[in-house]
Amino acid sequence: MVLAASGLFAWRRAAADRASLATGDAKWIWLRLDFPETQALHFRAWKEFRLEAKPSSAAVKLFVDPRGSLTINSTSFSAAEQHPGDPLRLLDVAPALVAGSNRVTIDAESSTGAGGILFCLELPEGRRIVSDSTWRVAPLDASGPPQDRPAAVWGRPPMYPWGYPKMP
Repeated sequence: MVLAASGLFAWRRAAADRASLATGDAKWIWLRLDFPETQALHFRAWKEFRLEAKPSSAAVKLFVDPRGSLTINSTSFSAAEQHPGDPLRLLDVAPALVAGSNRVTIDAESSTGAGGILFCLELPEGRRIVSDSTWRVAPLDASGPPQDRPAAVWGRPPMYPWGYPKMP
C-alpha cells in the first residue's frame, strides 16, 4: 500500500512538473534511437510552418547536446555546445520570421552518435512550435541523396541524461 501511494505521488509530481515546463510539449528528438557502434554523426532536423503575419516577438528555447546550430529561414544563429546540466539557449528570433511559410533547421553533430535536441518557439497568443515526431531528419555526412524521415523521439523531459532543462 505504501509503495502504491508513493508511486502515485511520484506520478502526480512528474505530471505537475511537466505541465510547467518552459519548453511546453517539446520532446527530445534525434536522428535515430539505436547506436550499434560509436561513430560520429552529423545530421539536419527541420520543421516547416506557416504564420498569418510576421510576429512582433518570438523566442526560441533550444538545447542541442552535444553541439548544434540553428537557422530560421535564411538567418543563422551561432553554433553552441551544450551538455547535460547546462541551461537552455534563449534566442530572439522574431526578425527571422516572415508572414507565410517558415522553416526552422537545426544542424546537430555528435562525436559518439548520441545526443538530443529540444526546441520550443514561443509565438504571440500562446502558439508554440516544438520538437516532436512531425520534424524531419536526414544525415549530412552520408554519400548519395539525403534520406529524410521522421525524427526519432526520446520523450518529454525529464529524460536521462538531461533531466529538466533550466532557463538561462
